[in-house]
Amino acid sequence: MNTSSPAQTLASAGSNSLLFIVVGVVVVAVLLGAFVWGRRRTAHQPSPSRVSQPRSDSWDTPGDDGTGRNT
Repeated sequence: MNTSSPAQTLASAGSNSLLFIVVGVVVVAVLLGAFVWGRRRTAHQPSPSRVSQPRSDSWDTPGDDGTGRNT
């Protein structure tokens, strides 16, 4: 026979939902903290140096107009 009162049943259900709320808030706080930490970490890294790129037409042969035929 069940000897728990309805008040005890509701109290136990409420404590479970409170636990889920606390765990949810902690998870959100950890995710936000990781995001902020990652952004600060990448902000302190030096930017990659720009390597000089050859011109886009540097491999074209003289007389090649890009159509695939020589004139």
